[in-house]
Amino acid sequence: MRMGSNGGRRKSRIGRRLCLAGFGLGLMLCSAGCQRDYYEKGQPIQMSTSKLPGYGNERIRLLAEDNYQRFMHASYICLTDKFGNFHKIKISADIPRHNWDFSNLETIGNVKTYTGDPNVAAKVGIDVSEHQGGIDWKQVSGAVDFAMIRLGYRGYTGGSIALDRYYGANMAAAAANQVPVGVYFYSQATSYEEGVQEANFVLANLGAYSLAYPIVLDREDPMQEDARTNDLSREEHTQAALGFLETIHNAGYPVMTYTNRNYFALYLDLDQICKYPTWLAQYADEPDWPYEFSIWQYTESGTIPGISGPVDLNLQMMPF
Repeated sequence: MRMGSNGGRRKSRIGRRLCLAGFGLGLMLCSAGCQRDYYEKGQPIQMSTSKLPGYGNERIRLLAEDNYQRFMHASYICLTDKFGNFHKIKISADIPRHNWDFSNLETIGNVKTYTGDPNVAAKVGIDVSEHQGGIDWKQVSGAVDFAMIRLGYRGYTGGSIALDRYYGANMAAAAANQVPVGVYFYSQATSYEEGVQEANFVLANLGAYSLAYPIVLDREDPMQEDARTNDLSREEHTQAALGFLETIHNAGYPVMTYTNRNYFALYLDLDQICKYPTWLAQYADEPDWPYEFSIWQYTESGTIPGISGPVDLNLQMMPF
């Protein structure tokens, strides 16, 4: 009897376990079938915002897009090159960033200024060359705080170096009318050695003129199929720039680099180039550049009394 009773209880327990196992398996199969029926319909999951007043799906989408754009702007330099290719360049943590608030920018006529921050120079400047022709510097002196004058250039095809035809006249007239000046050289150097050659040309032609602003390396892509700099690598562009910058610096003069946003980001090693002050060219309502820059060229279509035709306008941000 005892053995029979124990055997019955054991069979009963086994039966209950089998029933529970079968029930669990049935639930799993049912659930799998329901999921299969739902997901195979291909219907997107809908987000319910009924309990979030004021936060509909469209507003949440816009907030997510805004957050993404803020992240991209804070982390990358985003640009499209001359071939239409998009680039996303990580912002370096080793280069000083500016902290200017561009809501402080004001435009008076066609001239920009920066208000409300005593640490910003906010000086109005122009840059000129033989392309402006003769200039009435007496009129100009009443409209600007400084001028950058082209000293010379290297041709983008043959590579010969020449003095700007109006360099001497502009320097003398600016000095006579108490306009503080710096000089710049348009470079098409293809090597460090050619950069040194350009710098030595500048040093040889400074004469006795007094400079209140730096000597500037103007480094640009001429956007021409036959330009001698077209096939240079980023390192070659950088070395050509350093040949000029280091030679001027070693001669005891302040030196800076001028170019546009795309050239800075695509063609130069900024960890090396940004050891020197930056003059940024970006034609926009406000600059979109993360790093410190001393001068911002914001238009090539400005008008200034004393100059016939358009002229580049600049806002000096950092004091020298």
